[in-house]
Amino acid sequence: MVDRRLGRGLDFFLSGGRGSQPVQQGHSSPTEETLQVEVGALGPSPHQPRREFGETELQELAASIRANGILQPILARRVHDRYEIVAGERRWRAAKIAGLERVPVLIKPITDEESAVFGLVENLQREDLNAIEKAQAFRKLLAQLKVTQDDLAKRVGLDRSSVTNFLRLLDLPSEVQAHVSRGTLSMGHARCLLGLSDPAAIVTMADESIRLGWSVRELEQRVKQVTLGQAKGAEPAAERPRSSRPVWLKEIEETLMEALGTKVAVKGTAKKSKIVIECANRAEFDRVYDRLKNL
Repeated sequence: MVDRRLGRGLDFFLSGGRGSQPVQQGHSSPTEETLQVEVGALGPSPHQPRREFGETELQELAASIRANGILQPILARRVHDRYEIVAGERRWRAAKIAGLERVPVLIKPITDEESAVFGLVENLQREDLNAIEKAQAFRKLLAQLKVTQDDLAKRVGLDRSSVTNFLRLLDLPSEVQAHVSRGTLSMGHARCLLGLSDPAAIVTMADESIRLGWSVRELEQRVKQVTLGQAKGAEPAAERPRSSRPVWLKEIEETLMEALGTKVAVKGTAKKSKIVIECANRAEFDRVYDRLKNL
C-alpha cells in the first residue's frame, strides 16, 4: 500500500518533508517563482518514468483545460535557457493540444536527484505508470541515488517488499514485459511466471495464459505443475528405478554361476550379447579355465 505521505502531494517532498505549506503565487521565496511560460519553452524531463500517454486521456484533459484553464501550475526547473518539466508533463501535453500559448509554471531550483524522485512520486499518486514503467523507474533511481531498496521505498512512500516485487519483473523476458506494459498480463500473472526458470518456458506459458484467459490462480497452478515436473526429472539417474531385465538373461547367469562357481554377468540383447566371468585371482582363473576346457 502507498504510504499516507503520498497523499500530501509533491509539496511534502518539495519542502524537504517538513510539511510546510505550498508556495502561493505572489508569495514566492527568492529562489522560486510562478511565471506564465511559453509552451514551446518547456520540455520533458529525462527522468520522467512514464513512457506512454493515452491519446484519449490527453484529449479529455485538453477539453477540461479549454473550459477551466490549468488549475495547478506545472513544476519545472531552469536548465540552461529552457525549462525542464519536473511534474506536470501530462498537463503540458494537453495544453499544447488545447492550443494554449502560455501555461502557469512554478520555477524551483531542483537537483537531478530530486527531479527523478518527484517525477516518480507524481505518477505513483495517480497510478499513471504501468508495472514495468514503475520497475524501470525504481531501478534507475537505485542506480542514480545509490541507496538501498529500503531507503528508496521510504522516499517514495512504499513498502520495501513492493519495490522488490516491481524490480523482479525486470527479470522476465522482454516479450513478457511487453505484455505487462500493454496490460494483456497483470502484475499478478507476471509474478506467477517468475516461478519458472527457463525463459522460453516463461514466454510459452505467458502466451498460453493470454490465449486461454487464465486467472492468476489458474496460472499459478500451471506453473506449480511445471516446476514439480522439473524437480522429479532432475533426480540422479542412479536413484531412478532400473528397468527390469529379461528373465532369460537372469536364468543364464544363474546356470553359469552354478557351473563355474564364480560370478557371471550376461550383458547385451537377444541379438548381440557377451558373457563376463569374474575371477578374484590367478588361481581362480586357472580353475575356471580348466572347468570350461573340460565341459
